[in-house]
Amino acid sequence: MFSYRILALAARLLLALGVSCGLLGLYLVYQTQTFLQDSLRATGEVVSYREIRDGDTIRYRPKFRFRTGNGSIVSVEGQLATTTERFAIGSTIPIVYPIANPQKARVALFVDNWLGASVSLGVGVLAFLAGTFIRRAAKRDLAAKDREAVK
Repeated sequence: MFSYRILALAARLLLALGVSCGLLGLYLVYQTQTFLQDSLRATGEVVSYREIRDGDTIRYRPKFRFRTGNGSIVSVEGQLATTTERFAIGSTIPIVYPIANPQKARVALFVDNWLGASVSLGVGVLAFLAGTFIRRAAKRDLAAKDREAVK
C-alpha cells in the first residue's frame, strides 16, 4: 500500500509537470508566432559582444546592426547570452524584426526563436507520458495486491 501511495504521488507530480510544461510551450509558440507575424527579415552584421558576469561564468550577448526596409540603420543586442561567442565579429546573421519596432529585432535562428518552446513541449509530453504510465502501473500493482489479499 505504501509503494502505491508513493507511485500515485509521483504520477500526479509528473502529470502536473507535463501539463505545466505543455502550457508553457504553447504560450511560447504563441508568442513567437505573434512576433513573427508582423515582422520582416534582414541581414545583420555582428559588431561586438557585451560580456555579462554571472558568478564565475562570463556570458556573451551579441550586438548587431542591420538596415530596415526604409533604409534606417538599427543597432540591437541579441536576446540570447551564451558562454561562447556564437558568431565572429563582422559575420552576417539573419535577423527578424517587427515592422513597428525594429529595436526588438532578434537573430532569426531556431535557437533564438523556437528552442524554448520545443524544450517545454518535449518535457511536457515526456512528463505527461511518464505520469500516465506510472499511474497505470501503480493501479495494476494495487489491483494485484488486492487480489492476493482476497485469496
